Amino acid sequence: MTTGSDWITRIECRLDGDPRLIEGASEIVAHVARQAGLSDAVIREIADAALQACGAVSAVFVESGIVSAKMKLATAEFPDRIEVTIEPSSDQWNAARARGTAASSASFADKVREKLKSTAVDGLDIESIDGAPRVTLVKKTGAAKRRFVF
Repeated sequence: MTTGSDWITRIECRLDGDPRLIEGASEIVAHVARQAGLSDAVIREIADAALQACGAVSAVFVESGIVSAKMKLATAEFPDRIEVTIEPSSDQWNAARARGTAASSASFADKVREKLKSTAVDGLDIESIDGAPRVTLVKKTGAAKRRFVF
């Protein structure tokens, strides 16, 4: 959603299709939210939403014939919000599209939105980058006081 260097903190990682790694993704999101000085309740909300989003994206990949999907997760803190971006390997996604097993962009977006409709996020954006979908969750933070946790 946002590009450039207006973020305060950013963590980016790549995840293999192992479901155990998805749990770790929620911890990364929780860490960034904690650094932003958010309350424990809001930290749990955004971490749970990220966990659900990773699971939803993974499920749609499996339905599209991508069993061991590789995903990129990026979590960024901005002065007024936290953004969590999840996107598959464009190579894997495009290979599934070539086989005819990948969901259409509209179908993918509909499925992910349906799976995430009960999450406590303030924004959800699904766009196509290099032919592959990118899911961005937004949680507004207001004027949270930053905490440094080491």
